[in-house]
Amino acid sequence: MDSKIEISLKSHLSYINKAITYTALFVLFIWFIFLCSFFSVGSLIGFLIVLGAFILYQYFLNKRPTVVTADSEKLIYKQLFSSTEILLTDIDRISCEPYFVNGRYSAEQRIRVTVYTLDDELELSDHVDTNMVLNDKLEEKETDIPLIRLYRFLMKQTGRME
Repeated sequence: MDSKIEISLKSHLSYINKAITYTALFVLFIWFIFLCSFFSVGSLIGFLIVLGAFILYQYFLNKRPTVVTADSEKLIYKQLFSSTEILLTDIDRISCEPYFVNGRYSAEQRIRVTVYTLDDELELSDHVDTNMVLNDKLEEKETDIPLIRLYRFLMKQTGRME
């Protein structure tokens, strides 16, 4: 039995990152409206610096995947420049569920693993390409969904699944 697992979540966005993105877009939009009405060179330079920082943040957010590592003692969640560590003995329960994110013209299938401790919870989600999974099953290939692999590993390590 493997005693360590590491997965990358490429399309994982936490609520904090979404809030930062939407707030920054709102502030930049309002700033641009005022900049068009009351132009000054200092305000333009400040706007361009904040816009550059926002673009750089989005670049790093999209290029650096979220990495989740688990071994027989702890779960480590790393995103951008922050890291969260949860001891497996502190885990109260673990849930795994599929869900859909509906857009205007499409729906995206996702999977969510939530790790609950006594005082906090960690939600991990990722995109699932169901067409690829079905094609692999039809061609009798092994299908791999990293988040399900992590869920099963955590269930075994915490003694919730035999």
